[in-house]
Amino acid sequence: MDLGSVTYYSIDPRMLNLVATIHHRLGEVHARHLHRCPPALEKAYRVSSVHATLAIEGSEVDMLPVAELVSRPSQVQGPADLEVVNTHRVLELLPHLDPFLANDLRQAHAVLMHGLALDAGHYRTGPMDVLYGEPEPLRVAPAVDLPATVQDLLRFAEDDDFPPLITSCVLHFGLIYLRPFGAGNGRLARLWQKRLLMRHWDVFSFLPVEAFILNTAPAYHASLEYADRRGDCGGFITYLLERIDEALAELLSEPDPVRKAPDRMATFLQQWGVRPFRRKDYLTFFPELSTATATRDLAESCRAGRIRAEGERRAARYNARTAER
Repeated sequence: MDLGSVTYYSIDPRMLNLVATIHHRLGEVHARHLHRCPPALEKAYRVSSVHATLAIEGSEVDMLPVAELVSRPSQVQGPADLEVVNTHRVLELLPHLDPFLANDLRQAHAVLMHGLALDAGHYRTGPMDVLYGEPEPLRVAPAVDLPATVQDLLRFAEDDDFPPLITSCVLHFGLIYLRPFGAGNGRLARLWQKRLLMRHWDVFSFLPVEAFILNTAPAYHASLEYADRRGDCGGFITYLLERIDEALAELLSEPDPVRKAPDRMATFLQQWGVRPFRRKDYLTFFPELSTATATRDLAESCRAGRIRAEGERRAARYNARTAER
């Protein structure tokens, strides 16, 4: 299969404006230290992502049962529950997978479809009808050279020089177009776009973009079909960028979370790394803090064993403990 038919897209002003707007929002997310999920909201975001990922494909599991299964994944009573648990587990696994490795893609599918498909984690070996809600298939997706074609798509995503925001959308479309597996291709494509974006911006590890796709699910499926028919996924890219922009706008519209000293220090150390630092570095990172609050944060973190101090008062230098590295 010619990869050009999968990855071709036209560019229009709307797409470019969205990329600029999203980059601006991502800068604000980083400036406000929202790139890491506030602990109190972590579960809520996860539940929203799991619910939307499945609901886009017609699952009728309500939000409350999803929340219960995310908290107690051992309480599986049927295929619908297993879909929820599997999706939660693959989201847990996602940070440890490489979005450009075919074996990692297959591993994600194996977790996602465990107990739901006999060939979970294996490429399909026969042709598949491509349907978009119509009784007649739009085309037939072949299985010839499928492993090589998937590898070519992942290599394209790795080598592409265009903004990762656009490349991630092309990867999303490409996986749905190729349909490398017998089932679960749509949800895997959305997860794999998330994984690619996570390489560049931590916020996408928890941002529930899927929930915004769910809000306009008919448009999602229509833009996929239109892109497939035309052989041009430009409109689909614009659609996805709009959903990403909406998700970031909602995150930024929320009041800044009230963080406690351990949360602030964890965020600081994650960004600062293993370098020694002083109180002024901590204050530069959190300019909204008073000097007294910063001093208390540092003292509390020393007592808790997160950091160690050398010297006293303003001359003190701090280092992260080994466990924090």
